[in-house]
Amino acid sequence: MLYLGIAVVTLILGLVVGYGRENHQLNHRLSKATAQAEQIEQENQHQIKQAVQAIQTKVETDVAEHQDEVNEEIDEQVVENQLRQERVELQEKSLQSFASRLEKSEQNVQREQTELHELEQTIDQTQQQADQLVQQRTNLLHEKSGLLPEQAEQTVLNMTQTALQQDYDQSVRDEHEEHVLTATKEARQLMVEAIQNGPIDVPRDHIDRNVIIPDEGMRNKITGKNEQRLRLLETLIGVDLIFNPDSPETLIISTNDPIRREIARGTINELITARQLNNAVIENVVRSTERQVIEQLRLTGEETCANLHLGWVHPDLMKLIGRLQYRTSYGQNVLQHSVEVAELCGMMATELGVNVRLAKRAGLLHDIGKAVDREVNGTHVELGVQIAESYGEEESVVDAIASSHGDVDSETTISVLVRVADSMSGARPGARSESVEEYLNRLKGLERIANAHPEVKDSYAIQAGREIRMMVDPKASDDEKTEQLAQQVCAQIEAELTYPGKIKVTAIRRSNAVQYVGGKQAPRKKHVS
Repeated sequence: MLYLGIAVVTLILGLVVGYGRENHQLNHRLSKATAQAEQIEQENQHQIKQAVQAIQTKVETDVAEHQDEVNEEIDEQVVENQLRQERVELQEKSLQSFASRLEKSEQNVQREQTELHELEQTIDQTQQQADQLVQQRTNLLHEKSGLLPEQAEQTVLNMTQTALQQDYDQSVRDEHEEHVLTATKEARQLMVEAIQNGPIDVPRDHIDRNVIIPDEGMRNKITGKNEQRLRLLETLIGVDLIFNPDSPETLIISTNDPIRREIARGTINELITARQLNNAVIENVVRSTERQVIEQLRLTGEETCANLHLGWVHPDLMKLIGRLQYRTSYGQNVLQHSVEVAELCGMMATELGVNVRLAKRAGLLHDIGKAVDREVNGTHVELGVQIAESYGEEESVVDAIASSHGDVDSETTISVLVRVADSMSGARPGARSESVEEYLNRLKGLERIANAHPEVKDSYAIQAGREIRMMVDPKASDDEKTEQLAQQVCAQIEAELTYPGKIKVTAIRRSNAVQYVGGKQAPRKKHVS
């Protein structure tokens, strides 16, 4: 029992001691937490004070800045109000000045109206006096001449009309004589000024028929095995490709079609830069080059028409104009020649008071037939007339094309201007590369070939060698032989002569039978005696 009591007492004492110790620790932690809470509160109070001070400082700054802005706006308003006040004062002064001028103007108008009224009264009085004087003169003339007023008036009118007609006739004669004396000089001066302002020489890079391939490896690449690629190019483009034996690096493009020649040049230059070559690549390059050349024809035509200010032109006709870029005549670029003719026609039309746009249009289109004369039968004049009519060109333009080379007579002023401008553009120094000797040799060659046939009595090379006319003996040939003769002469000319463009061969067979009736004295009868 004693041990049990000791154990109970010990347990109670342990509980008391543990509780006291635990209570002490709790008090210690509580006091520590209280101290920390006070410290945190002090720090929060300090931060709050700092935040309040910062806010107050910012508010004061914002208020100050806002006050400054308000003050600036107020100052600006004051200045603007002052300026407005000054403008108002100026406007008031202007209005006052205008009112004073208006008042003076009203006074002047009233004074002028008064003077005008007085002048009208004076004119009325003068008119009445003049009428009285005219009546007195008429009465006096009637008394002296014994004529009625209507007869006297008609007599005066007839005399006046006769005098005016004589003056008019004399003026017309004087002006006509002056124009006759100065017409040649003025025409020469007009053409000289047009020539000086119009023609412009350009490089002739488009007539090159060769392509230079200096690298032997590149030549083998273009040619291919057994010249297969070269033959493929000839088939696709329609030209003959031949390497010059004397100059192996020169590839000659042989064709009469300038468009195909340009396609061949572009294709070969494109193939030179290609990395790999095969049949498919060659076909693609040929098609691409064809599209580029056709598109360039249209662009060239559009640019030419725009530069000349021709107005609306049919798109297909602009392509034909672009084709002239690759056509030459005696070494002269036909497109550049046509542009020169258009400019010369425009300058002369301006001086003469003719429609400038129509004159330029006719000048540009006068050789349009040369764009297709290699593909269609007929002279370029006939083809040009057909083209102009099919695209709805005006009658004056069609007439100018038809008469540009003297095939028909000129009916309008514009057609005369086109012929003159065509001659000036083709005959100016440096325009054409053909020499006089070559020109004469070609004419002599044409006449020599024609005269070599026994049935030809005479022959004439006309239109600068563009046509040969043969006079056939009607007794030595019939219609069928005459047609065969023309075909033979064409074949000889093509085989023996070198010529630009086309040559027209005309064989003329005509027979005339002439008899006379009357005009002879009847024979006398002899009388036998």
